[in-house]
Amino acid sequence: MASYLRSYIESVADVPLELQRQFGLMRELDERAYRLQQQVDADMLQQLKLAGQQQQQAVSSPTKRQKAANAAAAAAKEAELAERLEANMNELVKLSDEKLNIATQIYDYIDRHITKLDKDCKAFDAEIAKERQRLGLPPVEPTVGGGSVDTGGGGGKRKRKDGGGEQRKLTPEEQYQQALAMADPSEPKYCHCQRISFGEMIACENPDCPYEWFHFGCVGLTEENRPKGKWYCQLCRKQLKLK
Repeated sequence: MASYLRSYIESVADVPLELQRQFGLMRELDERAYRLQQQVDADMLQQLKLAGQQQQQAVSSPTKRQKAANAAAAAAKEAELAERLEANMNELVKLSDEKLNIATQIYDYIDRHITKLDKDCKAFDAEIAKERQRLGLPPVEPTVGGGSVDTGGGGGKRKRKDGGGEQRKLTPEEQYQQALAMADPSEPKYCHCQRISFGEMIACENPDCPYEWFHFGCVGLTEENRPKGKWYCQLCRKQLKLK
């Protein structure tokens, strides 16, 4: 267990600094966007004022030449404002995209660490199961999504009250539905069935296995025929040319 803890602690040591850096970038983007939005609002207000001035000048200008000169000056100013508005609006969209990209990176970064922790915990559980088997101890029943419900009394195993009655073994589908109800939306998928972890599972010894963990029922295993040594899934056995 110490090796798993040490490995995980080392892997997350830089997480606070990385998150601080990423959130710092997002704050800078927010500040830039705020300044740009203020400029956009000011330019839009200036456009409205310019339109009002054009109407006044059109009425008050004494000569056609003066009216034409005023109109030309107003058109030039309006074109300048329109160009600046377009540039600033495009920059706001760009900043929004950058902020979304950083948020996605943060999510993926955290999700990778959660997935690694989940994988390490499962590997640690598998080591415990192997060690208990080597010592001749009964397997530890899972506390979540377990395979049985014991409603009677006595015994040293973990029990859950269910209104009385005899002990009943949960079916694989019941185990899956129980685990699914308590699962996180980002819970990783395992096995060739591509479902979340539930019930008894076994790990493929091939480090490059695309599925990593398998439900006992999906690979035809039970507590009685649990492998005592290394176990490889059918796909990896073919790829590694194992008998």
